[in-house]
Amino acid sequence: MRRTYDETYLTRNPKAVLSRFAKSCVKNRRKLSAALVFAIIALFVISCLVTASSTTALPAVAQTVSEVAGAPGPAPSAPGLYASAAALVEADNWRLLYEKNGHVKLPIASTTKMVTALVVRDKLGLKDNVTISPEAAATGEQAIGLQAGETLTVEQLLYALLLQSANDSAVALAQAAGGSVNGFAELMDAKAQELGAKDSNFTNPDGLDQQGHYSTACDLAVIGRRLMSDPVLAKIVQTNRYDIPDPTHPWSRVCLNHNEILSRYPGATGVKTGYTAKAGQCLVASATRDGKALVAVALNSQQRASDCAALFNYGFNLTAPVMLVKKDATLGGTRVSSFPKRVVDAVPANGINALSVKGAGDVYTVRTDFVTKTARSVKKGQRLGKIVYTLNGKPAGSEDVVASASVYRPGPIQGGAVFLWYSLCRMGRMLSSPFRF
Repeated sequence: MRRTYDETYLTRNPKAVLSRFAKSCVKNRRKLSAALVFAIIALFVISCLVTASSTTALPAVAQTVSEVAGAPGPAPSAPGLYASAAALVEADNWRLLYEKNGHVKLPIASTTKMVTALVVRDKLGLKDNVTISPEAAATGEQAIGLQAGETLTVEQLLYALLLQSANDSAVALAQAAGGSVNGFAELMDAKAQELGAKDSNFTNPDGLDQQGHYSTACDLAVIGRRLMSDPVLAKIVQTNRYDIPDPTHPWSRVCLNHNEILSRYPGATGVKTGYTAKAGQCLVASATRDGKALVAVALNSQQRASDCAALFNYGFNLTAPVMLVKKDATLGGTRVSSFPKRVVDAVPANGINALSVKGAGDVYTVRTDFVTKTARSVKKGQRLGKIVYTLNGKPAGSEDVVASASVYRPGPIQGGAVFLWYSLCRMGRMLSSPFRF
């Protein structure tokens, strides 16, 4: 009876329980030590695995899609024009805003020289020298008075081509870039196809009336837009006067800009005039206002400048800018290093603005894709992805996603040391979690 009482009492006595537990721990200290070491190692391994898994938790590519509504409001009335054919396009993102017989093939006179200039820019350098051939010197109608055997730079000849609309300069450049006029005409056709001007065909570099030499108002809008995207050519077509030395006289040959739209329309920036008896008065013009850039074309018009001015007024009133992506927007982050954790902001290389047509129900869809992690250091401005936007379901343009700053990725030794430190910190959090509230 007493033995039973003693055993029952001992199991209920806290001091006795602790005493027996202590004796048991001392007796089994080796097993307990081994178990504790194993538990610590297991917990550290788990911490390492959890820490490592955090580097693969991110998707390889971050993708977002958003929609932006176009400009509301009524559209203005279409302009009345003298031109037999006309076109108006938005220059930055290429959108046809107006056309009148825009795809009818017509003679285009010296607006041809825009294609001549674009091909020359592809084939020759501005400082390259060109020796004038007798054939080029003999080319008439509109000329700058080139002399056979004299040497000029490509830059000088481009000024004569686009300002004075010099046919002798056109032939000289064609021979230098294409070997012959016929060879150069083939290059012109190839360039037109490259630009998407598929309803055009060229047989000469100057635009003189010739069988099989034609284009359309819409094609010329495409070509004019491309010319204005070349900083060198855009500067030339906005120049009022350019002097070229004359080897036979003490005074220079003067190239004057024939484009009357430059002085008659505020914001006009180019591009090229043309006239032949068959083509009539022709003009490809460009203008900018409030961040909007337009290209207008008038073919066979008795009032070519007035027609282009009317097209510009219509286009500027018809459109309204829509902000698709802000230039300073942060699109997300790209992890450059996990140990230590270093992230660089992904930002657009440039802001994206579009011209929306009022009342057209435009809907822009903006899709952004960029990598969420990289295996090497990143430099400021390095490409990380792309922004693609569509207008009413059709491709409208794109812009790069770039790094906002330079971020260094550490080497394997430093990275390994930081990994161990992160794992120990995570292990500490796991151990202390039962005691945190």
